[in-house]
Amino acid sequence: MPARCVLCRQPAGRHISLCRECESSLKTNPTNCESCARPLQKSGLCGECQKNPPYYDKTLAPLLYKDAVRNLLIELKFHEKLLNAKILAEVFTRLTNNDCHPDLMIPVPLHSGRLRERGYNQSLEIAREITAIHKIPFARKGCERRINTARQSELPMQQRKANVRGAFQSCRRFDNLHIAIIDDVMTTGNTVNELSKVLKKSGARRVDVWVIARA
Repeated sequence: MPARCVLCRQPAGRHISLCRECESSLKTNPTNCESCARPLQKSGLCGECQKNPPYYDKTLAPLLYKDAVRNLLIELKFHEKLLNAKILAEVFTRLTNNDCHPDLMIPVPLHSGRLRERGYNQSLEIAREITAIHKIPFARKGCERRINTARQSELPMQQRKANVRGAFQSCRRFDNLHIAIIDDVMTTGNTVNELSKVLKKSGARRVDVWVIARA
């Protein structure tokens, strides 16, 4: 059967299940902080990144966590709509047009208990699709989440940093490697910053963050 658009349910007319009209309606993030991709009025570094530089070097977040983008990610994360990982990885690639290819991609790991509960890791599913496009290897078990932290989305902003402190540990060395962390959405950036700290301590030369959307 021909692919139908997951948003308007009309024939997509292309190899992914998202028509061009619906893709063009997705809210993009064209002007943002050069470090954390926070939406800004003009390019440069946001005040927070100037005051407290993160451990990661750069963030790519081509979409905003709004409307259809938010729905696609929620369906992927909580309702097993794994097809959305392929769709969003393709959109990510087209919008970033990234010429700087890392040596390795690492999806943000889930704790084993959370993985059993959900049955899959949405960040890993996105990484699978991006590696199929870019031919960049990814390390499924490069790091592990050793603490089953509370869900970040359920905590007040001021508690999220403490919630993920010490949550990750490296399973190997990453000496002199350029690594891209893969995740679905970035809100405060505390999770990817904590993971970036672990990767840098394990020898990584550079750590970028690739997320589908920025909140």
